[in-house]
Amino acid sequence: MKTLRRPWLVYAIAFAIMSMPLFSYAQQQGEGTELHEMKRQIEILTEEIEKLKLGAVAEPEYESFMGLGPAASKVYAVEKGLSLGGYGEVVYANYQESSKKDLMDTQRFVLYGGYKFSDRVIMNTELEFEHGGKSDVYVEFSYLDFLLDPLFNLRTGLVLVPIGIVNKYHEPTVYHGVFRPDVETNIIPTTWREIGLIIFGREGSLSYEAGVLNGMKSDGFDSKGWIRGGRYKGIKANGDNLALVANLEYELLTGFNMGGAYYHGETGQGDGGDEVKAGEKEGTINIWEVHAVYSHRSLDIKGLFTSGVLDGNSALESAPPGEVGKEVQGWYIEAAYDMMYLIRPGSVMALSPFLRYEDYDTHKEVFTGVRDTRFSRTVTTAGLEFKPHSNVVIKTDYQWRDTESGLPAGKGTGLDENKIDQLNLGVGFIF
Repeated sequence: MKTLRRPWLVYAIAFAIMSMPLFSYAQQQGEGTELHEMKRQIEILTEEIEKLKLGAVAEPEYESFMGLGPAASKVYAVEKGLSLGGYGEVVYANYQESSKKDLMDTQRFVLYGGYKFSDRVIMNTELEFEHGGKSDVYVEFSYLDFLLDPLFNLRTGLVLVPIGIVNKYHEPTVYHGVFRPDVETNIIPTTWREIGLIIFGREGSLSYEAGVLNGMKSDGFDSKGWIRGGRYKGIKANGDNLALVANLEYELLTGFNMGGAYYHGETGQGDGGDEVKAGEKEGTINIWEVHAVYSHRSLDIKGLFTSGVLDGNSALESAPPGEVGKEVQGWYIEAAYDMMYLIRPGSVMALSPFLRYEDYDTHKEVFTGVRDTRFSRTVTTAGLEFKPHSNVVIKTDYQWRDTESGLPAGKGTGLDENKIDQLNLGVGFIF
């Protein structure tokens, strides 16, 4: 952005002051048509000068770039230099069984810091404080973009894995429900980030991402969250085990997008720099997903299907860590409607009831023994969210949780924790 020079501002103000008597005279004489137009042009000029003085603060951009959340994309809209943003959410969960204590939690507070060195070189970082920041403080992502051509660009550093709907687009104002979908938490381990190199681009309605990343940590797997505990999160990742990922997105119609992704990765034990030991549990992970999103005016519909397979060496398959499942599968469908479109058309506020149904199994097939039917789960979420501003949301929902097991709902031996229904409340914002 060019620096505004002081004489420009002085001339504009002086011209406006000198013109005031003319406007007054023209109004009194009934001949002010042309002069009124001149006054309007001066007012526009004054507004533009103020915007130049304020820079990006005057009108912040909140548009997604290559599937990132609106606040995470702010750095791409500035002309040059520093960009700041972030989001936060606070939640309350009331469990409908006395065996489980209710939860109040500062779920997340996030700061985005970006720097636009030039139109072609951009740095973007997300720093996240989870659960009040007492112990869970992470660099959620931190990468450099080299924007070479609309068809071919490079991203390197700690990057978000381009899979699913929510993993990249995960800010609280852009997804429905107090909590993220179970399927995109316990199968696709949102938020999933690893160190690597991504190439990406767009041609018309088609966009793509593909890259190589570090693999996962097998000793973090378990039966409930499948591979979620195996994310390295950019912390001393094992560079011997690598992964490949590819994603395609296509906009069929305005507001109607379809896409899918495939991930193939190696998994091993321990951290990078550790000594190699005999008998380590190693394997490969394959995950694929397809999804569709329709968002037009007041209607918002989403659907996703995903499946994954874990194969291992004899050490892993004979004693799977955390009794992790060999094969997993899940899907969900969600619909929301903004009632404010009917009540006050054109309002910046939103009032959206929504409904989501999920069906997933992290023990669809097991390595040894008998599959645990507690991990074949369904979740029905019905709720309402209100946005007094497009960047602020107040949410409430109720979740009916059920499983295939014949055990009664509850927490502890002989009970099924995954059957406990819950009432949720939450507030969130982006900036």
